[in-house]
Amino acid sequence: MAKNVERLQAREAKELIRREKQLGARSNKFYLIYLFMILSLIYITDEMASTISIQFQANIVTEFFVKNMGMEYGAGLSLFSAIGFISYPVTVLIIFYRPLADKFGRKPFLVINTLCMGLGLFLVYLSKDIYVYMIGGTLMGFMVSHDMQCVYILECSDEKSRARNYAIVKAVAILGTLLVPLLRATLMQNVSERWHVVYLVPAIIGFVMALFALLFAKETNAFLTKRIEYLKTPIEEREQNAQGGILTAVKFAFKHRQLRFLIIACCCFYLASLGTATYSTVMAKSALMTEEEITLALFLYPVGNALFTLISGFVSDKFGRKITIIAMSCSALACYLLFILSGMFKWTPYLTGFAIGGFMGSYWGAGDTIGGIMFSESSPTNLRSSVTVINTLLNGVMGGLATVISMILLPIIPEKMFGYMYLGLTVPGLVGAIVIMWLFVGETRGLDLKTVTGTEWDKPKKVKEEQQDGE
Repeated sequence: MAKNVERLQAREAKELIRREKQLGARSNKFYLIYLFMILSLIYITDEMASTISIQFQANIVTEFFVKNMGMEYGAGLSLFSAIGFISYPVTVLIIFYRPLADKFGRKPFLVINTLCMGLGLFLVYLSKDIYVYMIGGTLMGFMVSHDMQCVYILECSDEKSRARNYAIVKAVAILGTLLVPLLRATLMQNVSERWHVVYLVPAIIGFVMALFALLFAKETNAFLTKRIEYLKTPIEEREQNAQGGILTAVKFAFKHRQLRFLIIACCCFYLASLGTATYSTVMAKSALMTEEEITLALFLYPVGNALFTLISGFVSDKFGRKITIIAMSCSALACYLLFILSGMFKWTPYLTGFAIGGFMGSYWGAGDTIGGIMFSESSPTNLRSSVTVINTLLNGVMGGLATVISMILLPIIPEKMFGYMYLGLTVPGLVGAIVIMWLFVGETRGLDLKTVTGTEWDKPKKVKEEQQDGE
């Protein structure tokens, strides 16, 4: 036992020297500029990995289930959704994987996640059957859920511009997804069977940006400061300053009022996530849009998405996180209704694309504010990455529950009514999230991420008791 402690102390002494050297290293005055450029390009890979399979959902279901298996489209989509649950055991590994960033740093996982997203995209490009597609899709889905580039943005920004910087970088990334419709019109040539080739270019971008992150990105000062503090703390006194771990994070979250109600709000919010994953099907089957029309719509999709993403960021820093969530949730409902009406009444596909882009920008503008920014701003640095695992798990669980409901409804509802069905499943979750955020969650705008403890919203008596226990 004593030898193990000595080995740990020797190892940590070496790490302490390395971390202090990293923290003391002077950065080029242009470092933040090119760091944010790298993060923007990584975010493009993330956005494409997140949305490309959604945009090709109709093509994927048609090839693997309608043509290869002879199924009706609704039944094929229901089976495709069911097969998606096979990846859930892999997704659960996130509870062990993401907390590692609180111990080993942000940079290693920024590189690994980006590289693996590129690999997942490349596997889908190679896929000739549903099995290889699922391997690539599962790898992409696992890696995009970590959003390490988001942690970088938040920890490298000051408290006054945190949400704005996050929104700007994400908006640039979303505009970068214009590459998808461009590739549809060129490499794919609007031929449904050629959808695989669109995955190749973002795969290459992912590989290149993983190399750039490895060579040029530095560890965040917020992590280095907290890690050095931890390493200097005697081993026997470290329990109150634990470095990550999902169990520690869950205990911490349920112990404190702010994170408890953020969890409840997220449960409601993610019940409404079906609309974000099914708009390709609505365009192809409910609105009966052609491949050419869908391509035209997708040219305006990133514009609407980026615009509403930018709006959410500026509103968040100006008026607060809670106002942003409420406003963008209402905007999401309005944009989705416009999307359905535009498609059903054969208005211009540009409006259809802009409307669904507006829905996505509004929905994830609110979602990123709840699950990304507010979770981060309500957690101490030593548990920040671990606490955000809870948000990701809630997304998977509640999104899975919504998917099960849709799987039951899809085979019995006419294809023409799919859009209205998804709208109906979206409303209750967003309304519930709005009510909880307004009544029970405290504002986090302007907090210093280096000093936040998570107890700021607890009752004074409880905070005092915890401080006494710590002493």
